[in-house]
Amino acid sequence: MSTAAPSRAAWLRWAAFAFCLAIFVAIMADARRAPDKHTTMPTYRLAATNWWAGVDAYSKDQHGGFLYFPQAAFLFSPFNSLPFELGEIAWRAFIFGLYVYALVRLHDFFLSKDGVRSNKSFLLLVLLAVPCALASLRNAQFDLPLAALIVMTAAEIAAARWIAATVWLCLAVALKPLAVVPLLLFGAIYWKLIPRVIIGLLIVLALPFLHWSPAYVAHEYYRCVETLMSASKGEEPKFSDLAALLSHVGYNPSYELKTVVRVIFAAVYFGIGWVAARRLSLAEAAWVIGALSADYLMLFNPRTEACSYVFLGPWVASLALLYAQRNRATWLVWLLGFAALGLACDGFPKIGNVSVHLLTDRWLKPLIALLFLPVLIEFIFGARSTTNKSHPAS
Repeated sequence: MSTAAPSRAAWLRWAAFAFCLAIFVAIMADARRAPDKHTTMPTYRLAATNWWAGVDAYSKDQHGGFLYFPQAAFLFSPFNSLPFELGEIAWRAFIFGLYVYALVRLHDFFLSKDGVRSNKSFLLLVLLAVPCALASLRNAQFDLPLAALIVMTAAEIAAARWIAATVWLCLAVALKPLAVVPLLLFGAIYWKLIPRVIIGLLIVLALPFLHWSPAYVAHEYYRCVETLMSASKGEEPKFSDLAALLSHVGYNPSYELKTVVRVIFAAVYFGIGWVAARRLSLAEAAWVIGALSADYLMLFNPRTEACSYVFLGPWVASLALLYAQRNRATWLVWLLGFAALGLACDGFPKIGNVSVHLLTDRWLKPLIALLFLPVLIEFIFGARSTTNKSHPAS
């Protein structure tokens, strides 16, 4: 993709990266001040340590502990091998750097006009999409790199680079089970991914067997399934999915009903993505399907937490900027912009004695995700139908 001619506006792009650096420094200063507060790294460290020691990495607590595939312990091992403080910095630098790179790719394939990058729109994208990542960065969670990998997958599909898209999808699955959702959605709509994904997943499955005890690895696969099945039934007040929103207004559906609703809406989201692939350009359709996968995860994953909404932030922010470029209704542009910032509400400072986080907890973020769905549908059907190469059999 071509770039704009050098101009005085180039400082805007550097300002975007400077903003990201300032955020990272502030988060690391807070992490150093209170290294044991708001962090998941001890869980990852223990799992990686136990993995190579041949000790069970999975906890019997369905609400905590290591709730990932064995590959995650394997992949985190290089950071676990570093001294404590260096590991804290290196891991957060890696996941935040990956997220910022994903925003660069998102801007290039979705917001660049005629192959020309706008430094102003990139700065605005960073200002709108980075705040929702702060909680996940402070916690050093796998959510942040997973959010980045979903965006990067959409970017590769927009460029019809199927092998690269497969690599990012399979790496996402290796990091966190939630990535199965975008993998299934992208794979079901873009059939060219299927043979590549099969090969990629076989490699991912074989990866943990680079261990001194194959029998231990096989046992850990069994423990992984057992732990994830138990965790999927966990009900805690901290979760922020659609069920939490309904609970906030006094309705508590049964586990069986929630399961049925999740299956029904999985089909609904697939249908919306299928239509998008036939109405929109390849880039727009890839963007929509990435946004749909993030939105579905936020509303229907039973373990969605407040910091998980880093998945949704880039999509809401980029649509606000696209509508601004296309001179769409001003109120919708502002609404999407405020929604992107609203996804960072758990990091807002107190207003007097009022905690914005406690005031908005469990209802604002799922409400934004719920309202984002009709906006996505309007984007699909409001755009002019185009002939493109998005057909899954192409």
